[in-house]
Amino acid sequence: MAELLPAGDKIAEYDARVDPDAPAEKQKEIAEQRKRKHGILGRFSLVQLHVITLVVVLSASGVVPAEDLAFVVLTSIYMFLMNSLVFKAPVSSGPPPNVMANNQYVMGKYLLFASFVGLVVPVGYVLGAFVYGDQKALRSASPHLFLLACQILSENVAFGGNRVSLPIRALIPIFYNTRRLFTLVTWLKTDLNKGLESVGQHGTGMPLTAAQWILFGRALAAFNLVLWCYNLFFFLLPVYLPRAFKKHYEMEAATTALDSKNKAGETAAGETKKKTT
Repeated sequence: MAELLPAGDKIAEYDARVDPDAPAEKQKEIAEQRKRKHGILGRFSLVQLHVITLVVVLSASGVVPAEDLAFVVLTSIYMFLMNSLVFKAPVSSGPPPNVMANNQYVMGKYLLFASFVGLVVPVGYVLGAFVYGDQKALRSASPHLFLLACQILSENVAFGGNRVSLPIRALIPIFYNTRRLFTLVTWLKTDLNKGLESVGQHGTGMPLTAAQWILFGRALAAFNLVLWCYNLFFFLLPVYLPRAFKKHYEMEAATTALDSKNKAGETAAGETKKKTT
């Protein structure tokens, strides 16, 4: 899902704008000052900033269980260690290739659909839970939303350069997707077991009746559970992960062969120099 949140180059370009009538040296000075002033914002797109805000708000509101907060921290540490000690990124001049490049159009549409169903609609559902006074909906849907937002941010960090290897880029969504299935099951069970009494008095006069609101929550939870089960068991594990490992080891073998060739060339050059002297 990282492809949906590109780096904040647009913000950086905006920060670099200056008066076109100013002298060239003055333009350069003003541009550098703005980049330094907005250096942090320049690293993120506006969508990424909204996702960061969502993570902070959900974490601070107390609706995310402690085990999900711990999962994010421990997963980040584990992925860092795996990338540093086990699946090291091969030395290259650019970022690793996109293993789904041949299916870019289909993948783009699929990611947009998954983001809308898994992120945009649940955000509206959580906001609606405040309006309807449905505390059960708020607490059952927020963990999935929090983990998905953290997954998006983690993928953006992983896809941001050439320091993170392809296996780690594949393992991040697999780890988060697996954990989110448990939160989705809890969300669905909660919505199936709650009744009209869960909707508070603030729900009166709203577009959806209390019964319709509960049915909407059940349908949304069930649809997300089906979607992310499909994403994990029919895409990430059988398709994306094998391709990522295959491309990683191909790049690793190519790098090793190139290093061996360079060392052999240096050795041959050294022997030739000795003979001539």
